[in-house]
Amino acid sequence: MDGVGMDGGGMAGRGVRRIGILGGTFDPPHLGHLLIAETVRVALDLESVWFLPAGEPWLKAGQRITPGQYRRQMVLRAIADNPHFALCDAELRRAGPSYTVDTLRELRGRLGDDCVLYFIVGSDVLPEFHRWKEPERILELCRLAVVERPGGPAEPLALLAERYPAAVAAGVVVSVPGPQAKISASELRGVLAAGLSARYQIPDAVADYIRSYGLYNPHNLPEEVMSQSDDTVLAGATGPIVERLLELALERGAIRYGDFTLSSGRKSSYYFDGRRLSLDPEGAHLLGEALLPLLGPAGVAGIGGPTLGADPIVAAVAAASWRRGSPIPGFIVRKEAKGHGTAQLIEGPLPAGASVAIVDDTCTTGGSLFHAIAAAEAAGCRVALTLAVLDRNEGGSRALRERGYPFTALLAAGDDGRIRPAVNT
Repeated sequence: MDGVGMDGGGMAGRGVRRIGILGGTFDPPHLGHLLIAETVRVALDLESVWFLPAGEPWLKAGQRITPGQYRRQMVLRAIADNPHFALCDAELRRAGPSYTVDTLRELRGRLGDDCVLYFIVGSDVLPEFHRWKEPERILELCRLAVVERPGGPAEPLALLAERYPAAVAAGVVVSVPGPQAKISASELRGVLAAGLSARYQIPDAVADYIRSYGLYNPHNLPEEVMSQSDDTVLAGATGPIVERLLELALERGAIRYGDFTLSSGRKSSYYFDGRRLSLDPEGAHLLGEALLPLLGPAGVAGIGGPTLGADPIVAAVAAASWRRGSPIPGFIVRKEAKGHGTAQLIEGPLPAGASVAIVDDTCTTGGSLFHAIAAAEAAGCRVALTLAVLDRNEGGSRALRERGYPFTALLAAGDDGRIRPAVNT
């Protein structure tokens, strides 16, 4: 099921497939979600239930939502011990507001008409169902499994029958007695923010993940980051994505400690191979999502940098911007102008006269960044921001700032020769 964005879960081959879809923000996933999924699976004899974390739930616009990357990982940990549960990340991978009808169209197109889909909803959401995008079409694409929930209407099918009599008469809507576990995700967030125990309400594996990344800690993620509905982070000492980027760099061998002789002949206690990070699938994703939020406040309309170090980073940021629905084009600055054809120094769609950011994998003396800056300015652009994955703290970042170019790094080398998340000033 890779094409649908699936992870985990068992798929029994027994003729017509019967699959349940449980949507929600899962912020965080709790035992109430698991109880509902298992209750419906048994009651309707489903081969599996797919957990569908919302990307940008339009009915919750303006509310604080934990970035999708973390909700995805929490769901994976919550369902790991049940072979009948699986993750469907279709909405997390799709840019823009999340609409159930669009997701069902995608799943129906991939699974075919022979698969029976049950979209699981709590009875408490039924009064709002008519506000969903194309509710009639939803009832054509799937069957609705309504789970009785506290606060829901006394007769949920009767409520739907008033608006959708044909669907209810055809048996498209079924009611399932649900567990009366009164666990609220919003209340859990308050409990976790206060540092209190949520044991017996959240799976242990999810609780461990929340602690390890400091989720729901009001002193951890900045407010503007938590208000985003997809996986966004602001670089800094406490940013979980930057922390993960450092972990990945060590795992992939992008950072190695020891005694090294650099190309300059200088000795170093560490070696950084940026391409081992920026060309790694997860590394590219993390770099794009870590750097993209820095561009908006600077009014940046394009991002580029010196080849070869910047090439994959620029592509990662451009891809992340497209997923967010606000495309930012990338460009590459060659070491020297082409000796043939158009003899151009810059490759790619550099926006004429725009404010741009210049990025590189490392900043040592700043020479390659200054080269790219000069090329962009010669093309009529204004350099509003300079960036690096790693600041070696060997004079380059200071020189950039002294010449009026704001500089930000994700990682920085300390006086002790160890690399840590950067504290940007």
